[in-house]
Order: sequence, then structure tokens, then C-alpha cells
Amino acid sequence: MTIDESLPVFMKQYNIIFGAQNTMASIDYPLAIDDMRLQGVIYIKQYLERLRIETKFCQFFSHQDLMYVLTNFGKIYHFNYHVELFNIFELMVNNAVFSLLAGKKASQVRISETQYKQLNRMLIACCADQRSKLIHESIDQLQKELQADQALTHYIDLYRNELVQRVNNAAKIGSFEILIIREIEEHKKPMVLMLNENNRMSDIQMRNLVDRITGSDNTEKKVQLIRRYSVSLHDYLDLLNSRCLFADEYDALFDTLGDVELAILAKIVFYEKLRGDIRGFRFVVADGVEAESEWEMHYIGFMQQLDGERIEAVEHLIYDIDYEDLSFY
Repeated sequence: MTIDESLPVFMKQYNIIFGAQNTMASIDYPLAIDDMRLQGVIYIKQYLERLRIETKFCQFFSHQDLMYVLTNFGKIYHFNYHVELFNIFELMVNNAVFSLLAGKKASQVRISETQYKQLNRMLIACCADQRSKLIHESIDQLQKELQADQALTHYIDLYRNELVQRVNNAAKIGSFEILIIREIEEHKKPMVLMLNENNRMSDIQMRNLVDRITGSDNTEKKVQLIRRYSVSLHDYLDLLNSRCLFADEYDALFDTLGDVELAILAKIVFYEKLRGDIRGFRFVVADGVEAESEWEMHYIGFMQQLDGERIEAVEHLIYDIDYEDLSFY
């Protein structure tokens, strides 16, 4: 989309005389090394040059190996790699370096579970200086094996210290779970929710229901109305965002939800935190997130009051539930 849509917008809007330093485009794809101090046509020139270098590097690997890394990266971070924003060059450099540390060639970026465990133990056992030396030596070997030209060699050099820092940070927390991309066995989702737009209430029905809920002073009646007439997740979200509940009424509603329903809401509220957090769902809940709406704030508070056994039950469901063709808002 950046190449096919955003860049043509810049070219169309570019004014060489009066607006050379205006970047009239939304460049979403992140580079590994980006200088955001630049503006306008100078920034676009640098962006395209570096994107070309990154693309050239990725072409050293087979399409199958690229897809292997992307697919397993998505599984590790629990997101759809087709739509998320991340830098592919970084992933390939990282796994090439770790492959060299595992005694393989730089082009052999597929890392097994056994190799991952060996790398994890070795890098954690090293001191920071040893880890730094190992990474720099592997990067030197990477550049040699790929016979990188001057531009690519310089670009990889710019990334060296970033990778060293990431390796040291992973060693501090005692896990390379989200840094070394290895093959993750894909288990079949036991629950697939088909959420069809046709199940939604009409606008008139929704307005009438909101009016009935808002007009009642009885919390139990409000909850019963929502449970009785809301037949889809879309309707639940519409009602929650309509602010027809107040204070403790949110807790009263959430208290009637089962583990599956709480897990679905968790996938919405904690979406960003769930990506790549290896500590477990209870830590995500305990930390909380910045709520984007009133109902999310009350949902977080409700979840933080649950006992560990209930949190664990919801956690098991979060990664076992899949939903298709769903637009939350």
C-alpha cells in the first residue's frame, strides 16, 4: 500500500517550488533505520533508497523462507502478519544472525525448537560483552556470505547496535521468545465464531433498546434487556459504546458474562498488550492498559478483581477462539 498508494499521492501533491519540504503522504511501512528529522522530498528520497536496500537484502532469501519467518512471527506475536506494521528486513537479519550462531549458513533462516533452546541458553549464560562480540562477529560473517555491496554493508552496520541492544534486553528478561523466530506448531482453533453482519440490530432497533435501557433506574432490568435483546457481539459493542450504563452497572453486566464472552472482550481491550507478551494474561490484566472508552475502563477494573483461577480460564480461551469477518466498530 505504501508503494502503490501512498507514494503516488506524494508525487501528485509534490510542489517543487513552494512545497518541496512538505511530505503530503502517509508513509506507514516502517524502515529498520529511519531518519525522521528529514522532510518532504529529501525524506522520500532517503525512504526509497533505504527501502530498496532492504528489499535487495530480502531477495537473498527464498520466498519460502521469507514466508516461514513471517508466518511464525505472526504466531509468536498473536497477530495477523498480513495487516500489522513491522519491518521485514529486521526479522530476516535477526534470524540470519541467529542461524550463524547456531552453526548454520546465513541463508538458512529456519530455526528449530532445539536450536532455539540452545541459543537461548548460550546467550543468557554470556556476559554482555561476550554477547556483543558474538553478534558483531555473526554480522561480519553475514555480510561476507551475502557478498553485500557497500550500500547494504553500511545499512547493516547501522542496525548492528540496535540488534545488540535487543539481544541484551532479551537476556535480561531470560527469554528470546519474541526475538528468535522459530517454527511454532499451529494447533487447530477449537472455537471458531462466525459473526455475520446480518445478525446486527437495525439502527431503529438499537436506538429503541438504548432508550429503554437509559430510561430505567433498575440495574438488574438494564442487564436483562441487554442480555435478552443483544444477539451479536456487534450489538454488545454498540450498546457498550452508547454509554447507556453507569458506574457499577458495567460490573453487573460483566458479571453475567461467561468465560468465552470475557475472552472475546479481552482480545479487543488488550489487543496491543497481548501481542508478544510472554509473561501471561494475568500480568497483562494486572498492568492494565490505557482505556479508550468508559466501558473498557470498567472492563479492566472488573477483570482485575477476578481470582487467579478465573483469569486462567479466560486466558486459555483467548488463544483458542478465532473469529472471522468481524469489524468491531
